Amino acid sequence: MRRRAALLSLAAAAYVVAAWAVTPGFYDGIAPPQPYRWVSPPPQFKSANQQPLSGHGSARVASNGSVDPGSIFTQDGQAAVSFVPGAFVAPADRSPVTIDVKPVAEFPDPDGTHLATNVYCVTSTSPLTPGKDVLVTLQFSDQLPAPSDIYEYQGDGPWQKIGSTGSAAPFYIAARAASLGCFAGGYTANAKQSAQGARLGGGQAVPIIVALAILVVVLAGIPLAVMRRRAAGAVGEDESEP
Repeated sequence: MRRRAALLSLAAAAYVVAAWAVTPGFYDGIAPPQPYRWVSPPPQFKSANQQPLSGHGSARVASNGSVDPGSIFTQDGQAAVSFVPGAFVAPADRSPVTIDVKPVAEFPDPDGTHLATNVYCVTSTSPLTPGKDVLVTLQFSDQLPAPSDIYEYQGDGPWQKIGSTGSAAPFYIAARAASLGCFAGGYTANAKQSAQGARLGGGQAVPIIVALAILVVVLAGIPLAVMRRRAAGAVGEDESEP
C-alpha cells in the first residue's frame, strides 16, 4: 500500500514539474488557438481578421546594479521577448529599461524566404549587454504551414536566419537573438510544405504527450487509492468494536 501511494505521489509531482516547465500557453495549446491576427492577412483570412496588438513593459535595476529578468508580451500573446538578469546594460541613472514589441507593415524584401508570421520589431531604451541574448517567441497560424526558423533584420536588412529552439507550446516558435531588431517566423521559399493546417514542430508534441500520460496515471490511481483508504478505514472500525 505504501509503495503504491509513493508511486502515486511521485507521478503527481512529476506532472506538476512537467506542467510548470512549459510556457504559459501550454494549457491553451491543447484546445484550438484563437484565430491569428495578421497585419496583412492572406486572402482567405481577410473577412474575419483583427489587427495584431503591441506589447510594452519595463525591467527595473536591482540593488546589485543588474537589470532584472522578465518577459514582455504583446497584448494578444502572439509575440514575446524574455531575458535573464543583466541582459540589458543598466542605465547610469538606474532608471528602468523600457522594452516595446510592435507588429509592422513595412519591412525589407525577405528575398527567398517565406514569412509565415507577422514581423515584430523589438526596441529598448538600453542596449543588450555584450555576450547576452534574449529569447524571442512568436505564435503562428494553425491554418498554414508552420515556420521552421525565426529570421531577423536590422535597419534596412538583409534578413538573417537565427534558427529555432522549438517551443513547449503548440503553434509557437522561439529563438535566441544576440541583438534587438525585427523578427518573423518563416521558411525558405523552396522548402517542401507537404501539409496544411495544424502541425506540431520543434519537439512541441513531446512535453504534451508526457504531461498527458502522467495526468492519466494520476487520475487512474485516485479511485484505487480512495477505495483502499475506505477499506482500511472499515477494517479499523471493525477492530475497534467490542
